[in-house]
Amino acid sequence: MAAAGFKGRDARARLLTARRRADSRRATGGGQAMDATALERMDPAAACARYAAIRDRLPAAHFPDAAKRVADLAAVADLFDAFVLDGFGVLNIGEAAIPGAPARMAALRAAGKRLIVLTNGATRPMAATVAKYRGLGFDFTAAEIVSSRDALAQALAARDDALLWGFAATARSAIGELAPRALLLGDDPAAYDAAEGFALLSGDAWSPARQALLLAALRARPRPVLVGNPDLVAPREDGLSLEPGLHAHALWDATGAPCAFYGKPFANVFDLARAKLGPDIAPQRVAMVGDTLHTDILGGAAAGWRTVLVRAHGLLRDLDADALIRETGITPDFIAETT
Repeated sequence: MAAAGFKGRDARARLLTARRRADSRRATGGGQAMDATALERMDPAAACARYAAIRDRLPAAHFPDAAKRVADLAAVADLFDAFVLDGFGVLNIGEAAIPGAPARMAALRAAGKRLIVLTNGATRPMAATVAKYRGLGFDFTAAEIVSSRDALAQALAARDDALLWGFAATARSAIGELAPRALLLGDDPAAYDAAEGFALLSGDAWSPARQALLLAALRARPRPVLVGNPDLVAPREDGLSLEPGLHAHALWDATGAPCAFYGKPFANVFDLARAKLGPDIAPQRVAMVGDTLHTDILGGAAAGWRTVLVRAHGLLRDLDADALIRETGITPDFIAETT
């Protein structure tokens, strides 16, 4: 990741500086005091500090005393009957497969392991997600993929208020599949005024100007905010993309009104994955594999599963993972260098 070019002592210093700034923002009014550039770009140290700052909004969980280091998922394959896999940082970086990941999935499948992709990628509908993974060399079927979009769709379907939902999404997000009354938020303030609720699905087309329009609309007339991707950032080929969770927590800071989150690390999406696995696999035989402590590892532990942190390709690639584990208290069962 081009945006993550610091290691060792420099990484540690950057992380501590970012954490102090995050603590200062919370002490002085949270998102209202946030540097505007934080909604335009973010490096890994700042992202980890922001996750730490919003830790009390995330689930509680129990963790092992220490993590065991292994080379890759093959080293732990005999310990598990099912692997629940994050997408970004475990299977792919942006639109490119992680080297060796398709072959590793094929080997696990050949060994009789159940595979479930559990992703906070909510921009695309399921058919497009299946096509994406097929294009990257994976053979996952729709029955083997659970996304935060699915959890959001379930929540919207359960509502009986028939609101007009304004979506932070893209033209390819098929928002009509999620709500019968839906509009795509852009640069027209009238759309923000017309919406009766807001759903943050994708950060791909979002901007500081659109964030400002949404914040102004919520201050003028509070309305529900549902978040279909709790991630703050995601690893891409050229750095970190800013995801809906980052924008949602800034709104929460600024308005004092909680948002409703759907996706890792929250239970709603793990319940969907558990239903896919069925009742016959013991929780301790399920491995949640991810690249981020506060979403994949925290969520997996809260679900009662064991966890594997993949270090080399995602958010922690150029940071001191051991130091972060000590500071956050979020300890995986295993740390694998690669998938």
